[in-house]
Order: sequence, then C-alpha cells, then structure tokens
Amino acid sequence: MINNNPQTTSCIAETLENSITIGTATTLAEKREIYHLRYQIYVEEMSKHLEEVDYGNQILYDEMDEWAYLVYAKIGSELIGTIRINIGTLADFPREVAEFLSLDTFQNSNAKNDNYNYAYASKLMVAAAHRSSPVLYLLIARGYELFYHNQAQFAFCLCHPHLLRLYEQIGFHRYEKNFFYPGHGLLVPIVLVVNDLQYLRMVRSPLFRIARKREAVNTHAVEWFHAKFTKHSHIINSQLVTEEELCSILCTRLDCPPTEVITILRDLSVPEVKKFLHRCGVLVQCAAGDIITTQGDISYAYNILISGRLESLTFQRPVKKYALPGQHFGANGLTEHNKHTEDIIAIDSVEILVLSGMAFQKFFHSHPDIAHKIVQNIIRLTKNKPLSIK
Repeated sequence: MINNNPQTTSCIAETLENSITIGTATTLAEKREIYHLRYQIYVEEMSKHLEEVDYGNQILYDEMDEWAYLVYAKIGSELIGTIRINIGTLADFPREVAEFLSLDTFQNSNAKNDNYNYAYASKLMVAAAHRSSPVLYLLIARGYELFYHNQAQFAFCLCHPHLLRLYEQIGFHRYEKNFFYPGHGLLVPIVLVVNDLQYLRMVRSPLFRIARKREAVNTHAVEWFHAKFTKHSHIINSQLVTEEELCSILCTRLDCPPTEVITILRDLSVPEVKKFLHRCGVLVQCAAGDIITTQGDISYAYNILISGRLESLTFQRPVKKYALPGQHFGANGLTEHNKHTEDIIAIDSVEILVLSGMAFQKFFHSHPDIAHKIVQNIIRLTKNKPLSIK
C-alpha cells in the first residue's frame, strides 16, 4: 500500500535519519572498511578502471587518504556511506589536484594570508540501498561543519555532469572549464563558498539550516568570488534559472521550440515540457577536445546536443555524420543505466542539455503523468537504433 500521508512519511524519514551515525574513521580497520566500500561502488557497481585500485585486497586508496578526514555513515555496524575531506594550504595539495581545481586563482582572494585553508571533498558515495535516504545530506552536512571549523573559505569538489543539479542545489558553483580524467570521464570543477549564506538561502540549500545558526561571518571571500566568477558568467545555474527562462534559452539556441527537435518531448504540452526540462535538465558547456562519453562507462543521463559539433573516436569512417541540434547522443541513462558504446568528443565549443536520471527518479514521483509520457517516448525510440556519431 502506498503511503500518501506526508506526516507519516516525514516521521519515517526522521526516524531513519536518527538511526544513522555519522563519524570519522580513526582506526585502520575503519579506514579499510571505507576503502572496500569505495571498491564495491566504483569497481564492482560502476565498472570503473582506476589506477589506484588494489584488486587483490579489493580496496581503493590513494596518498590523500593519509591526511584526510574519512567521514562515514553507518546504521548499526553497517557502513552505508562515506566522504573524504582534505583541508590544508595550497602547498599541502598534490600539484595535479591544485591545477585541476585552479587553487592558484583562489589564492589571489586572500593574498595577505599565506596559510589560507582550502577544503577538497572527494570520494562521496552512498550504498545503493540507501540512496533515497538522508545519508547523502548528512555526510555533506558534516563536511560543511569541517569546512567552517577549519576556517576554509572555499570547498572544492569534482562532479559528473549528471550530478550538477544536485550539487548546485546544495550550494556549489561551476567556475572553471571541464576536464577529462582517466577512469572517471568528463568532470566539472565546482566550489562551495562557505560563508555565502545569502546564496545558500537563495537556492534553498539543505546546508542553510546549519549555516544560519552561525555567528557573524567574514564575507570578503564571498564578495571576491562573485566579482571574479559569477558577475559576468555565461553559466546557466540550474537552481537560479526559471522554467520560462530555460525554455526561452533553449528556443533561442535551437532556433525553434524544443518540442520540434527533441523527440522525447513528443505529446507533451508546453507547460509539461517546461516543467520536465526545468526539473531534470541542466545546460553544460564543453570545450573543443572534451570527451563527453566514454565507451564502456555506464550512462546516468540522457544527453541532447544543443549547439556545436560532435565526433566519434570509436567509429572512424571517410564520411562522418554529426548529431544535429536537438538530437540525443550516447546511451540512455534517464530511464535505465546502459553503457556508452562510443567515445564521443566535442569538435568545437559545444553546449549540451543533460537530463539527469537521478533527478528523473524524483520527478517520476512528483509528476508521474508527465514522466510516463517520457518513458513511453523513449520506449518508442528504442525500436530504432539510438543516434550514433559516425
């Protein structure tokens, strides 16, 4: 029987949240348990091939674990989630990490303080059975507490495009170009401006309920960040753009209404289209040379080309065909998790609409009628071969 009583649902969520223990690993046994959970999720579940994997011991570990807060979530003795938090000065981070996070640029925000602390959150994961629970929020909330207790003005992270909506809702900003990292695919650098309470309130971040309890905070870094990165940015923040604005942007980019060229929108009314795209989509800019999909990787999104040109590195033929604006490319990760069959690269500057499978799961519960139409359209399309970039 489906429970339609919001009070009961809230009580169940609260009871579950109260049963979850958040702590920091201190013993070798606790740390190895975390390393093994990483292995189970990254290697066994997601089929990732990473250099730092110890296949013999079934653990995933690297040198940054030596000086990190290894935060865990447990129910009883069962490990159900973890996040790694590194906090230190620029000199503490490996040069490779400092470069892909552009930490040198942020050093300029506080030139008078040589001991400026940065936070870097990584290896965030939740066991499959608990991904609709409060675990993810609780881990990030503990991370936020560590950020401000250690006087870190900026907390950095890397995420895949299909997770951008989630992180932007938490309060992170995109600020730098994407890059391809072997074993992980296309990654987007993002940053949380720790003392930007106004922004956390604006995007309705779950962190705001913690942030609002803090005493007066230093906003110098906040003002510097917005002047440097957001004041003249062309990034379309998924949490700040309205339904109307997003639809208008897509109409302009595609030079026609989205319904005319995006086939999964068939039979949807204009209000339904606006709601679906706004709740599930995020516009992502890619530079020439970005590898957007990788053969063998599991897809967690439905990618639609909005502008620019793509090329397959997997199927090389004398005559190449390119996806047209409004067309889908890669594997369907919206309604199921299929593996990509091609390495697809951006030939020039490309903009894609990423429809997140994670967001679609929530959308299905809140708007089942619209979601059902999307599912039916995808089923119809699968009778023909998905677009291949050849």
